[in-house]
Amino acid sequence: MSEVNATVETPSTVEAAPAQTPNGFQVESLVSKLKDVGIAWASVGIESGKVALESTSKALAETAKSLEELANKLKQS
Repeated sequence: MSEVNATVETPSTVEAAPAQTPNGFQVESLVSKLKDVGIAWASVGIESGKVALESTSKALAETAKSLEELANKLKQS
């Protein structure tokens, strides 16, 4: 497994120009893209959770209604 070493820069050590690797790749661009991907996946996960909860809620409501009907039939007999 590879390890990633990261350093945290304080505001006083941040350069005005975007940080670049030796091949000219902008670090901020990568961080921004990773953030966007993370937000997109979080949105997908939250929406999936919402749909799952709504489905479960409907199923529980139907089950509760069936149990109520069964209880009423037992009282009538």
